[in-house]
Amino acid sequence: MVGLEKLNEISSMTTYRVKDASKVHDVIQKLNIETKYFAILVNGQKADSNMQIERNDEILVLPKISGGK
Repeated sequence: MVGLEKLNEISSMTTYRVKDASKVHDVIQKLNIETKYFAILVNGQKADSNMQIERNDEILVLPKISGGK
């Protein structure tokens, strides 16, 4: 299973550092989140669940926002 180190949490956005190479899917599973509610960025770039992430990459988990008129 992927190892994560929490770096920062501001409101509903959380940043993690990956301790082991893995895929974004592994991080999603580890954090038990649903991608329909959250977006994942790897080193500032939007990531899909199959994207490979390397040791020490930074993962930002942020909620998807909807609404308006």
